[in-house]
Amino acid sequence: MRDSQIAVRNGSMSLQPLDQMTPSLARQTRRQIERVVGAGMVKEAHEQVRAILANTALENVGALSALEAHLISIAPLGEARYKHIVDAYAMGAAREITKW
Repeated sequence: MRDSQIAVRNGSMSLQPLDQMTPSLARQTRRQIERVVGAGMVKEAHEQVRAILANTALENVGALSALEAHLISIAPLGEARYKHIVDAYAMGAAREITKW
């Protein structure tokens, strides 16, 4: 199977194999394809890291929430402070993930 690219001829587009393009156009096309593929790979890596950050934040919020519930049961006077601390962590983590 030959590599084909979209080519414009007489105002219409069609697939044209790279080996049928002029050498200059084929090089230019390959460079553009490499840029697009490279950008896609960077985007994919970015999303993977963002998912890892989200997963970690969710695990941490779950653990902190469980600790919060436990502390409320043994020291109920601190409930508002526990909630504030856990909420602050959750909001900060969400903000960082959003920035990513």
